[in-house]
Amino acid sequence: MDIKALIKEAAMKNGMDMCGIASVDRFAGSPKGRHPTETLPGCKSVIAIGVSLLDGIVQANFRTFENGRNDLKGLYGTYGYTMIPNFELTYACYAVAKVIERQLGEVATPCSTGPMTNGMQISIRHAAVAAGLGEFGWAGIVVTPEFGPRNRFGVILTTAEIEPDPMIDAGTLCDPTKCSICTDCCPTKAIGFYGTDDTSTSTLGDKTYTYGFVSMPRCQAPTQGMKKKFGGWDDYLDTDEPTFDDIRAGVAKMPPSMGGLQSLETWHCGKCLSYCPIGKWKERFLDKELSGGLQNTRWGFDD
Repeated sequence: MDIKALIKEAAMKNGMDMCGIASVDRFAGSPKGRHPTETLPGCKSVIAIGVSLLDGIVQANFRTFENGRNDLKGLYGTYGYTMIPNFELTYACYAVAKVIERQLGEVATPCSTGPMTNGMQISIRHAAVAAGLGEFGWAGIVVTPEFGPRNRFGVILTTAEIEPDPMIDAGTLCDPTKCSICTDCCPTKAIGFYGTDDTSTSTLGDKTYTYGFVSMPRCQAPTQGMKKKFGGWDDYLDTDEPTFDDIRAGVAKMPPSMGGLQSLETWHCGKCLSYCPIGKWKERFLDKELSGGLQNTRWGFDD
């Protein structure tokens, strides 16, 4: 069995749905502190692994958005965001790294995954794109052919030189000229609209990806439940156009969460992830009557 097959088999045996390989040269444009060799000197390959979210957990978001069932939102927090997928990824990253070190004699460094981790060694979403697992959707999150944006990813850095997988061309999966669902459904209009200069650009290897610029303060307001209408306990913001200073002031007013592993909950939204049509959304959710579509949502910034 060749090296690539060995690594991918280890990932799949440990519950992953996908695994891709990127050569380190694809990260030439990484910002300071985020290049793979700054975490692992001599790194030659970056391995990205991914796990899809359960359809039954994504649909818990539809119950929140379409039926007002905020009491079910914690299902997404536990099984779709903070806890279980990231535990799976952490264990799988460790297992793949052990295979590399024990069977190949190379060095392997598993990176942190999820929102409860210790620091950020490398951009996980950029690694997933560089390894050919998906492309950047207009909302700035990684979309894959089979699952759209409903995935979580992990990364292993290694000194092993492994044949890289081909990358997915920009615009293969997400065409913002034909779809505006992520910008339409965002409750705070945090995602830049297509046709404006409100964009971000990432270059990985010989491919450049352009997608909507995401205003993090606007995104944090619903994801952190900083208003009652976003599932929060109280209104911690007094503006609909928050800055980073507004977010920091609001967070200072919020009591520590007693409902999970995060002291500050960050799983209250996920609307763009839930309604994105990529990844057979119609067949998975609409046709099974798990969602009535955007026209049936009640949860938004203008409510």
